[in-house]
Amino acid sequence: MRRFGFILFAFAACGLFIFPVSVMAQETAYAKERAAVQKLVDDAAELVLVQGAEGLKMLEEQIGEFEDKEQYVFITSESGADLINPAFKDIEGMPVETYSDPAQIAAQKTIVNAVKDKDTAWVEYLWPKPQETTVSRKVAYLRKIMVNGKVRIVGAGFYPEQ
Repeated sequence: MRRFGFILFAFAACGLFIFPVSVMAQETAYAKERAAVQKLVDDAAELVLVQGAEGLKMLEEQIGEFEDKEQYVFITSESGADLINPAFKDIEGMPVETYSDPAQIAAQKTIVNAVKDKDTAWVEYLWPKPQETTVSRKVAYLRKIMVNGKVRIVGAGFYPEQ
């Protein structure tokens, strides 16, 4: 009986040790992606705040550092409508209520709610990769800014391996 208790304790101790290590390893595995996405969003937000309409045009046309098709910058309104989304031009400016994909509706609500009471946030949601229709897990960094008295959410993300 003592032997069974020791074996049970050993398994429990291993589980307690392995779980935090695996979570830390997963976070570390995406540290480069997170840093790159955060820099991209912060640079885009500053561009819009400093250059206004010209900055918005650079983001929309993916000019300069914003031309990476995998990590594109999007700008969302406070209501959840994508104002700029170079990878999904078909939904730009459309009210969220008119989206046909439930995953896109849920994603937009996640984005808006994440920065409701703070200026930046990391979120995870389901969203299709550029030029794909099936949704994948996406991790995005968001930054809330004020443009001409209106809340705008600047974001970008990456698709971690499943």
